[in-house]
Amino acid sequence: MAAWVAVVNIALVTARHVLLPARWAVTAMAGAYTPSYAIGLLVTARLLRRRAGGRLDDGTLRRTYAKLLVAAGLGAALGWTVARLCGTRLGTGTAPTTLSLTAGTLTLAVVHLTTARLPRAPELRRLPGLR
Repeated sequence: MAAWVAVVNIALVTARHVLLPARWAVTAMAGAYTPSYAIGLLVTARLLRRRAGGRLDDGTLRRTYAKLLVAAGLGAALGWTVARLCGTRLGTGTAPTTLSLTAGTLTLAVVHLTTARLPRAPELRRLPGLR
């Protein structure tokens, strides 16, 4: 299954590198992970369904991933906003950039874990301290 993710990711990264201007190529390459892992998820679900003899609850799987996707999107948006605000106020250089990145990352993590926990995503209940 990891091979499928890798093949799709390599194809998308290569296409984005060749087709996009250098200014956007790196960002677009990072964005190639989303469709790569989405395809990996579909392949994994199909294989699990086949091995489980049809006993896999697709609805639960879809709902869980939808919840986690919303939580990740909200965390990413707020994390980006915090990083941009810090970057604007702190200026340029290694230390301000590091602080901006750290603030954005911490915001993303806190918002993601908090919002993913609200709809009781089963995967997060297994983490210590998040019951």
